[in-house]
Amino acid sequence: MLDTMLDELKTTTGLPAMERPLTDQPETSHTLPSGYYTDPAIYEREKEAIFYRTWQYVAHESAFTKPGDYVTLHVCDQNIFVMKGGDGVLRAFYNVCRHRGHELLGEPYGNVESAIVCPYHAWTFEREGALRGARFSSRRPDFDKTDYGLRRIRLEMFCGCVFVNLDDDAQSLAALAGDMEADLRHRVPWLDDLKMPTRSIDVLGQTRQNAGWKVVVDNYVECYHCRHAHPDFASLISMDEYRLDTGRIWSRQLGVKARPENTAYHFDPGGGYQGAIFWYLWPNTTFNILPGPNEMAVYAIRPIDHEWSSFEGHLLTADGGINDARATYTAEVLGPEDIALCESVQRGLKSKGYDQGPIMSGGAPSGENEYAIHHFHRLVHEALSG
Repeated sequence: MLDTMLDELKTTTGLPAMERPLTDQPETSHTLPSGYYTDPAIYEREKEAIFYRTWQYVAHESAFTKPGDYVTLHVCDQNIFVMKGGDGVLRAFYNVCRHRGHELLGEPYGNVESAIVCPYHAWTFEREGALRGARFSSRRPDFDKTDYGLRRIRLEMFCGCVFVNLDDDAQSLAALAGDMEADLRHRVPWLDDLKMPTRSIDVLGQTRQNAGWKVVVDNYVECYHCRHAHPDFASLISMDEYRLDTGRIWSRQLGVKARPENTAYHFDPGGGYQGAIFWYLWPNTTFNILPGPNEMAVYAIRPIDHEWSSFEGHLLTADGGINDARATYTAEVLGPEDIALCESVQRGLKSKGYDQGPIMSGGAPSGENEYAIHHFHRLVHEALSG
């Protein structure tokens, strides 16, 4: 009887049924069912309900130093680029020619010295998006170049970073997460000094993993697993004084005490940041600070399909250098540990032995609880429920 009722509920809403509730209070709540992670139809729904309506990280403003500098990115199926125009203004466009749909810019980043030329039929666009010329267009009496400029996308700056949103009616980031920016600026007084350490904007590169984007976010927003699964991190950051807070569409993990002598990497107790902070911004952007010289890494968790994602981003530094010991630890220890965890979970979510789990509270003051998973799951459920 219960199975029949759950099947009927899924038919009504189009979403996997919940045998156990996702309640308002994390102490009594359960996680999203495994079907939210394994059903390709859910991912198709997420494209429209989440990723085409939310703010997506592109790059730090220092990636655009001169007119014609551009960065491309994919938001699910949508290919986008941001370019600095000849007037010095940053603009975002769909990365597609208005003639036959050929992609215009094929590299992750670069510079266009004069105009954007489509590789297919050589339609030419100004760096500000207007159509400059199209062969044989004069032979069409009804052809108006102003009808075929590149389609613009909303762009906003947030904490020195460029974000885009495919939804013209979406609330601004300032309205949605102004309190997060205030918190970040309060805790990072050197925020405006940050810049790309080199012109190469793929300092951190892209890491693909066989885990869906929600599995990766789940892992990112909780440190319930840290003592056991990240022993070097637990040696670096005191778990007894770890803190977690949630906002409207963001959460923050705060490591208020770091140990210079640890098994992860050594840092100077007399200079640089002496703790750790990890901000999560709905749906898939993270801002990350670890102890040591003043640096911040900004990552985006990009969905590829329902069970593959990429973890990509950029390293920003206040002095132009890169702390090699910290970079080695994150690239060779912490990152691989998290990838292994996430890929195991993605496999386990397909098991007939699992559907939902309980949210573990761990006590309100503790940063080792799963409150932020509960916060994230409710945002997902709200978006998919319309």
